[in-house]
Amino acid sequence: MNKWLKFVSTPLSVMMFVTVFMGLALPGRVQAGFTNFITRSGDRLMDGDTPFRFIGSNHPFLERSWMDVEEVEDSIRAASISGIDVIRVYPFEVRMKTDPPGTPRHVLGPGQYNEKAFQLMDRVLHLAGQYNVRLIVPFVDTHNYIGGVEDWAAFRGKTKTEFYSDPQIKQDFKAFITYVLNRKNKYTGVLYKDDKTILAWQLGNELGSTDSWTSEMAAHVKSIDPNHLLADGGYVRAQGIKANAVADPNIDIIDPHIYGYHQVDLAAKLAEWRKTTQGKKALIIGEFGDYSPAQIEQLLSTVQSNGTTGALFWGTMHHHRQGGWHWQPANTWSYLRYPGFATGDWANETTTINSMRSYAYSMRGQSVPPWPAPETPVLFPTDSSHTLSWLGASGVSAYDIERAADPQGPWQLIASEVTDDVTTPRHHTFTVPLFDDGSAAPGSSYYYRIRAKNLGGTLSPYSNVIGPVTPKKVIVIDQGDPGYTEAGTWGDSELPGSYGGKSRFSSTNGSTVQWTPNITQAGYYNVYVRYPLHKDSEKKVLYTIYNGINNNSYVDQMTIASGQWRLLETVYLRQGTGNYVKFKVNTTANHRADAVMFEPVHYGDGFQDGNANSWTHLSGTWSIDSDELTKVMKQTGAGIGEARGAMSPADVNVTVAVKAHDTGAQASTGLIARATPDFGSYYTLRINYELNKIQLYKKVNGTWTRLGEADLFANPGTWYVLRLELKGSSLKGYVNGVEKVNVTDSSLSGEGHVGLRTYNQTSVFDSLMVNPN
Repeated sequence: MNKWLKFVSTPLSVMMFVTVFMGLALPGRVQAGFTNFITRSGDRLMDGDTPFRFIGSNHPFLERSWMDVEEVEDSIRAASISGIDVIRVYPFEVRMKTDPPGTPRHVLGPGQYNEKAFQLMDRVLHLAGQYNVRLIVPFVDTHNYIGGVEDWAAFRGKTKTEFYSDPQIKQDFKAFITYVLNRKNKYTGVLYKDDKTILAWQLGNELGSTDSWTSEMAAHVKSIDPNHLLADGGYVRAQGIKANAVADPNIDIIDPHIYGYHQVDLAAKLAEWRKTTQGKKALIIGEFGDYSPAQIEQLLSTVQSNGTTGALFWGTMHHHRQGGWHWQPANTWSYLRYPGFATGDWANETTTINSMRSYAYSMRGQSVPPWPAPETPVLFPTDSSHTLSWLGASGVSAYDIERAADPQGPWQLIASEVTDDVTTPRHHTFTVPLFDDGSAAPGSSYYYRIRAKNLGGTLSPYSNVIGPVTPKKVIVIDQGDPGYTEAGTWGDSELPGSYGGKSRFSSTNGSTVQWTPNITQAGYYNVYVRYPLHKDSEKKVLYTIYNGINNNSYVDQMTIASGQWRLLETVYLRQGTGNYVKFKVNTTANHRADAVMFEPVHYGDGFQDGNANSWTHLSGTWSIDSDELTKVMKQTGAGIGEARGAMSPADVNVTVAVKAHDTGAQASTGLIARATPDFGSYYTLRINYELNKIQLYKKVNGTWTRLGEADLFANPGTWYVLRLELKGSSLKGYVNGVEKVNVTDSSLSGEGHVGLRTYNQTSVFDSLMVNPN
């Protein structure tokens, strides 16, 4: 199937408290790991003396080199509590000629491997073992969405077809396989070839391989790693099951893929494959999808009854570290999110998950247990009552939200059955709003907490408490309000998530819509948009915020929103009616127009105007660049890079998104607060990519002191949102909304500049926001 796919620190006595991500001590983790390798006896797989059969899933993002560790854990934990005990990951990534600078891959060239990417794979294996989930791991992809056989060949100036015949390319690939099998896991100390978490290796995904290549590579794998099973990975739908693969003594598993769009007789094809492999090799349906609930039931029932070892659905997704989900439709079906949501039931999400869960337990001879009690969710800090968000809890169906005027209560339930089924783009650079407390009174102060709920109604413990949050007076413009204008052809929509119950849509080229606020006080504003979510909406809508110059933001209207606000940009708006937000319909897909909100902030910059006029570059090489659909500020080169921003109050919350392109000796990237104009003194919260730490330092008259740090797997190519809260002598540092460092220090107590800083690193910055604390 084609899938888209340097600082010497001086000791200082401080009161320090470091919080570690709550997932490191969540229930459900099993520390013992696996007792046996999975072996093969004829056409059966065995766990010791017990037949091993399963219903599992494909997870195309699980070992991607840009993944965040919290997202990895959510993926594996969610599968485990759903009864899914086998996951097939997508193949290792290979550098492509078309990769933009900073794109992380596992393979950078022949014999050149990305240590950071493999450290993340170490974590994947470590976590899978703790949750009793086994992995099937392919070596290479036939497609080049993430780099594959074509890119391996290109390293040597060869074509894709020569991957299977050129001696040098084959030697390159064998050397890679050898590296993978002999790699020692940084976290477990176990060599990959000795790791029982791995169910099987696979030569590749949907390969157009020759018989001689398959036999040569299979023999190479088994010569190094006789412990693990091996699947051939040939594209069975295109080639049929090859007699060579069935006969090869080094091949253990045949794993064809089947989808509704193949338009074949499902029952007949399953019977054919079983007959071909029976008594010879284990048969696994390596991918299936794009089927109706009845067809999925037929497939799973047949797999169970005819002795097929297992089947793997394509595919499943996980929570996004900024809130919501990585999730997108795939043709006529969808990726699954455990336990299933109404917004995915157009693609039978809940029904499919229930079927998979039922058969997963049935094939182990077990009855389906109740959904386990949910773990405690993590509520993110926020400066706005309109943008409450949290780190989603695995396998949870909904959340209750409570509010109080005091952190000790009494608490009031303000919303129940709130879901987090919001689709967040992979490259998103700011916390995703999941709930708008529209009843919060401007000028009052509130505290919030939430708890999660599973499908059986069991509630989690309460989350952390955030606050105080002081609502501000905002300007909201909806259709029919003064300041809303449209031209061309528009229709009414009552899709769920429309602000006020109704929104507008158009698929007529040239149609426009504009929101024009009456700004009574000039200053910086967060500009948010809202629109209902529908899978057939336009994926690239260009919103323009005009404030004397154009600030352009592209929005995929198939993501976020639908009852939530989406941040476009933080901009300076002039007094009066000379500012506006506008977009123009430019395709025949539906463009959706709903409400726009303008919320005052102290200062911010998302760089969408293409300039950095409000910044002073003190050192380094700074520029405005593009990253996916967003503009970013980029610092390139070794040594110190510092940029000074606005003067801000002493008590302030500073938030910014950062992404490193590379790593080196003591490489670090972060934000600055309470800085003197010459940057001789300041606080800085930074990610140390070499040491895998989040660190809080102070610099006082040029002297550096580390105030606190916490472990953080720091991965170039991944966006992280850093937040530093300063209140008197209290300093709190967050990564992706999770508190990591909490210290007290009174060395720098007055107002100062905010800023950005890198050391020995090329990094980009986005979505800077500053608010009084």
